[in-house]
Parts: sequence; C-alpha cells; structure tokens
Amino acid sequence: SSGGPSSGGPSSGGPSSADAAAGVAAGPSSGGAAGASAWSVDEGAPTTSVQLRLRDGSRVVGRFNLTHTVADVRAFIAASSPANASGTYSLQLSGFPPKRLEDEAQVIGDGLANSVIIQR
Repeated sequence: SSGGPSSGGPSSGGPSSADAAAGVAAGPSSGGAAGASAWSVDEGAPTTSVQLRLRDGSRVVGRFNLTHTVADVRAFIAASSPANASGTYSLQLSGFPPKRLEDEAQVIGDGLANSVIIQR
C-alpha cells in the first residue's frame, strides 16, 4: 500500500475521474456544467449552510457566504438541480407563517443563515 502514494498515477487519476463523473451528473449539457462550475463560495469569508427543499421533494444543503443573495440561491438551484430551476417558482422561508422571499437582493446574512428555504 505504500507503493500507491509514490506511484501517483492511479491515485491522481481516481479523483479527476470522480470529478468528471460528478460534473456529468450535475449537468450533462455544457450549459449545466458551466453553471455548476460558476458557483463558488469564498472560504475566507464567513459561510453558512442553507437547506433547500425543492419542489420535486428532494433536499439539498448549500454552502453560502453571508453576502450571497436570494438571487444567488436561485443560481445555486440552477447549478445543482437544473430540472428544478425551469419555469417560474417562488422561494419561502420555512416557519409559521412561511415568509416569501421576494427581494432578490436580500443577503443570506439578513435572517437566512442556517435556515430552511422551500421552493414552491
């Protein structure tokens, strides 16, 4: 097993092929893949997790900077689940009563950090 790290070839080939498979799974079209690679989080800035409940019933947790906006949440949905990004939909903050997120410029740090957002 000590020969694996020294050879480098197979061990470096594994992650790159896994990345390629993940890219294909994220979006088979070049547009979908470009959207996924365009999503970025600045690890040097404060981050938070937001759980998204998508309209197909699936859940996905996204990492966001506190400076990301509701519009960025929509971009994340488009990148991570293109099928759920088609058509018009609304986003609302989970709770009672649920609060519609109508201001696309609202930042995650303004009440959306560590929240659950529902796609309708």
